Amino acid sequence: MKNLVSLSCLFLLYGCIFTYDPPRALFYVNNYSDEAIYVYFKCGNVDSLPLSPKLELFHFGDAVGTKYENIEEYRFYPPEYRINAYDGSFLFEGTIGTDKKPRLPCKEKEVTLFFITEKTMRSYDWEEIHKNQLFTKKITLTQEELESKNWEYIYP
Repeated sequence: MKNLVSLSCLFLLYGCIFTYDPPRALFYVNNYSDEAIYVYFKCGNVDSLPLSPKLELFHFGDAVGTKYENIEEYRFYPPEYRINAYDGSFLFEGTIGTDKKPRLPCKEKEVTLFFITEKTMRSYDWEEIHKNQLFTKKITLTQEELESKNWEYIYP
């Protein structure tokens, strides 16, 4: 019994000294524009918007309903790289690092973000967006710049 109490105290002490530092999202983007934006994330200093992987306007979900209902309703839901107007969101590209030690998932230690408006995403297919480079803004940020901004970026 004495060993059990000692072991329990040891586990409690260990838990107090070493706290769990969970993985975190990459960084936070605030959208202060009048329109939803789509953020294309690419490691390194990239000159042009890549063709692949492509961004989608919405994801297509599974059918909803029970086996007793004769209803097949498919759902569309926004992708994680879509940020509503006057809203913000974490970018989840390669979740890496922790709250105590955030870091980029890139060996280059810099990222390029391409911002595309929802109007553009609705009006053109991805091949046209790529071919004509139809983004509204492009920015390259180093890990040091992100650290100085507390891992937050404000658009526009």
